[in-house]
Amino acid sequence: MFMLSHFLKKRAVMGALIGLLITLVCTAGVFTGLFHALHLNVADSLYTRDEATSEIVIVAIDNESTDPAPTGLGRYSQWNREYYADALDRIEEDNPKVVAFDILFHTYTVMTPREKFLELEQELVGTTDEEKIEIYEKFTAESSDSLDNAIDNTLAETFAKYENLVLGAIPLPDGSALIQPIRKFREHAELGIANIPADEDGIGRESRLLYPISYIEEPYKKLSLSVLEKSNPEMEMPTEEFIKINYFGDPYSYKYVPFIDVYNDKLEPGIFADKIVLIGVTSAKEAHDEFLTPRSNTTLMPGVEIHANEIQTILEGKYIHDQSPIAQIITIAIIAIGLTIALNYLGIITAIILTIVALLAYLLAAHAFYDRGIILNMVYPFVAIVLSYLGSWVYKYFIADKGKREMKDAFSHYVSDKLVDEIAENPESVHLGGEKREITVFFSDIRGSTSYSEQIETEKWVAQMNEYFTLMEQVIKKYSGTLDKYEGDAIMGFWNAPITQENHQELAYMAAFGMQEALKLLHEKWKKEGKPLIEFRIGINTGQAIVGNFGSADRFDYTAMGDTVNTASRLEGSANKSYGIKMVISTESNELNEGLREKFLMREIDIVFLPGKKDPERIYELIAPMESASANEKNLVQTYERGLALYRSGNFDEAINSFNSLGEDSPSKIMAARCKTLASGGEIAELSGDYVFKIENK
Repeated sequence: MFMLSHFLKKRAVMGALIGLLITLVCTAGVFTGLFHALHLNVADSLYTRDEATSEIVIVAIDNESTDPAPTGLGRYSQWNREYYADALDRIEEDNPKVVAFDILFHTYTVMTPREKFLELEQELVGTTDEEKIEIYEKFTAESSDSLDNAIDNTLAETFAKYENLVLGAIPLPDGSALIQPIRKFREHAELGIANIPADEDGIGRESRLLYPISYIEEPYKKLSLSVLEKSNPEMEMPTEEFIKINYFGDPYSYKYVPFIDVYNDKLEPGIFADKIVLIGVTSAKEAHDEFLTPRSNTTLMPGVEIHANEIQTILEGKYIHDQSPIAQIITIAIIAIGLTIALNYLGIITAIILTIVALLAYLLAAHAFYDRGIILNMVYPFVAIVLSYLGSWVYKYFIADKGKREMKDAFSHYVSDKLVDEIAENPESVHLGGEKREITVFFSDIRGSTSYSEQIETEKWVAQMNEYFTLMEQVIKKYSGTLDKYEGDAIMGFWNAPITQENHQELAYMAAFGMQEALKLLHEKWKKEGKPLIEFRIGINTGQAIVGNFGSADRFDYTAMGDTVNTASRLEGSANKSYGIKMVISTESNELNEGLREKFLMREIDIVFLPGKKDPERIYELIAPMESASANEKNLVQTYERGLALYRSGNFDEAINSFNSLGEDSPSKIMAARCKTLASGGEIAELSGDYVFKIENK
């Protein structure tokens, strides 16, 4: 028990140490950012398919809107800003909450020389010479970048009519300046930073909400914040500098309205009523304002829709955050240490199943945590699980289970596979170096094997014997016996070693009967094949013996030695032959377990001195398992043992009658003849005064 406890504790300690090492390796990866891009890509799969809100409508400057006239408004880069003014007036008719332009109005409208001369040409038509001179002088005096441009003035005047406008701006990367709308525009609207962020792999996941500009005291707000402050002024805004955008659908999941439809007033009534309206470019041929997102797949998402997702994230409070580094380390440690300890106690198949379950469980946990707004590390816990399996396997194969393999190699030829597994699971309980313990020893030998072998060709006899040995070995192993050796045509086996078997005597007896049944099957087969039908004798003894590996440095076997073994051998040979029976057990074997007589039918044969033994042995014949014993067999035992009692009391005549009533029973005939000699006053040299018969070598 102590050794088992020590064995279990050792595996737990080694599992904890291996798990701690794995934790340290993964911790280094977490803090160095190794495989961070892989984590980002795997984490993208966590994004759930929530619905894009109907509160946001996108007015798209799309391919249709930038088609040539008359179907479209022409190239976006050449649009007259009066288009925006007209569209804004149409949108505002529905009373939206806010209208935000994801467009930079940072330059003044500049007409090309050709456009100016066309305009001049139109003004000169129908004028007098004096008027033409006046118009021309005015034309040459005006600067091409006049701040008093009529088109810009028109848009500025339109902006001035509404108080729910947000215009986009972009800071320089170093924060030294802000690219913003021209003054006449920004005077009538809130500004919002329209940057689209990207991680190291080019995918937009995180957004910066506050942008400090070097020459301005207060940082500029992200477009999303400026929009929501207009649309939901009483709403509590996030205070973090950065948030992760929670994407609510694939690209083009929001309500899209082509700009050209707004411009041409081809709209369903009230489409913008009480909505957040975002205006931005989605035309791939006009601008590259499209980006990769966790929901992009093969389709890029327009920048204006990324703003929509960011706005919805804040509006609905569905924030997502990365698990903190400390929490990641704790998670990894729990997984690595706990899993490795568990794996150290499992077999390979069970360990693989547990590893797969752990991987799936963590994946499910990652989805569950994401639903609660937390993104778990999607690399190192999986790495920890795989390393836990590999670390446990290496530990078990090269350290913990090395003894198991040695045990399996040592005992695979002696015992059944089931017993080998039991031995391998508890290697500390086996003493290969040798130990003294109680065992039950079994010997079987073929009767008259020489005469049998002379009836058949040598090769056929060898094949028949191998068939016999194979089946008998299977029976011994079936009843958890240890096959010691083949010695000629004899088989030796024993029980209660190398592992403890409380019912070792019973197992040995069952094996003996099992071999008898197996021999009957062989007889049926051999009769058909015309082969000689062999018979065997069995001797079984229980007692103390030395068991262990015996042999030279180069060759050794696990075997048993001692007087108990010798007695079993003599029971098989001398005792069986002397009384003409097949299965003999000793006094000690029978008396060590009183319950055996309730399970097995046996009869006491005699008290004898076995060859080479000084102490007498009370020997028994093993007849049948009690549950299958016949009435005749039970009567045989009762009658014989009554005669045996009469014989030992000196009532030889009545003993003779009892023995003779059993007919051709060999022990009865022998005992009847002995009683006749004694009744007539004769002497039996082998018989002592206390009725102990000395068996000579046979």
